[in-house]
Amino acid sequence: MKQPLYMQLYQKLKEQIIEGQYQSGDRFPSKRRLAEHHSLSNTTIEHAYQYLLDEGYIYSKPRSGYYVSDIESLPVVTKESPTAVIQQTQKETTTRYRFDLARIDTEHFPWQQFRKYARDVFDESMPDILQPGDQQGEFRLRQAIAHYLFNSRGVNCHPEQIIIGSSTEQLINQVTDILTDRSYIIEYPSYPPIKQVLDKKELAYKQVPVTKKGIEMSQVFNSNRQVVYVTPSHQFPTGYVMNLKTRTQLINWAQQHKDRFIIEDDYDSEFRYFSKPIPALQSLDKTGKVIYISTFSKSLFPSCRIAFMVLPKALMKNYHDLPNKEGNTVPAPMQYTVAQFMENGSFDRHLNKMRKVYRHKLTYILEALKPYQNQLMIEGATTGMHFTLTVQNGMHLDNVLQRAKQNHVKLIPLINYMKKENYDVAAPKFIIGFGGIPDNELEAHTNVLIQTLTK
Repeated sequence: MKQPLYMQLYQKLKEQIIEGQYQSGDRFPSKRRLAEHHSLSNTTIEHAYQYLLDEGYIYSKPRSGYYVSDIESLPVVTKESPTAVIQQTQKETTTRYRFDLARIDTEHFPWQQFRKYARDVFDESMPDILQPGDQQGEFRLRQAIAHYLFNSRGVNCHPEQIIIGSSTEQLINQVTDILTDRSYIIEYPSYPPIKQVLDKKELAYKQVPVTKKGIEMSQVFNSNRQVVYVTPSHQFPTGYVMNLKTRTQLINWAQQHKDRFIIEDDYDSEFRYFSKPIPALQSLDKTGKVIYISTFSKSLFPSCRIAFMVLPKALMKNYHDLPNKEGNTVPAPMQYTVAQFMENGSFDRHLNKMRKVYRHKLTYILEALKPYQNQLMIEGATTGMHFTLTVQNGMHLDNVLQRAKQNHVKLIPLINYMKKENYDVAAPKFIIGFGGIPDNELEAHTNVLIQTLTK
């Protein structure tokens, strides 16, 4: 029997608290805001919040709102029991074929080179790695990033404008601290961390649909919001690439008012396979209206936990004036290792090699899917490490997911990133991540994908 909506919401919010998405003392989203964003009734929200209050996950402050309790003091078991861990492991191992978005290719990683640079860092001639380090990130790494961005993405910046963080989410959170008293526009569907940050901080935002040309500019023009967040080089999750007209329209919009800014998330732009890379949106901006954000999660490896942003010069004072700024969260040894990897040309060589590796994987899958183009529509397959497949043979979402379960396949439906009422279950769309598929399993993965999605 399907759970009531308030119970589903309660379970989801509880899991977010337990998993650490909310920290002790964090302000919880207001009921009104949550009802608006999830298109749920006030009664549904009331019931869910009452359950959280009753069990001690949140507490209320008069005329202030709801706050997250200290998870350690709750009279519940929040750590997974050994049985739960075993069950989870068994569940994961039953998924034989995975089209994950976060995974990368590890077979072709330059282990020896990277290990050498890591050893060199731990040398008596580099005592600075033992110190707390620069709050913006180590200058040597910021300098290497500035050179790389100019040569590869057309981004013109000084190392002093670069801020290092451990994740895109952390940097976006910092941007919202810098851009005070602003409201936001985000893409729909969108990259989850931006929505999570805005929800958590109860900042107003509007979701604007994405087309094959990019964000729907007519809605941007008609909005009174001041900040737009976009992923123009490879929109997440649709894979669409923003065209030049939309890019110039967006920059012109930002230039019309001093309070307007664009956040450009350039998360996997290094990988463009069948044409020349499109320069970053920031490279078109001559008036300091674009805040550029990227990460090494795809170009190096996710666990290095290095993201970075380029702030316009006009915002640097706002950044330096922030009270109680969070210290740099990336260990200095990792920063120095990556800096050396970039300075010696190893990073560029690694990217060139990985473009060939990922292009081979993508081309193999696309060629195998060609005979089924009357059943499967492919989109967003010119760049990045994922594309989308829309099933157009009459199979509904539930049918496909049942087949995937039987075939031990992990598939990610686009519905995970959008409202259910906007998703066509009769023509379900899936996000296909291919970067982490081992070379020797590429054929098997492709065959089972076709078997799952076609008649």
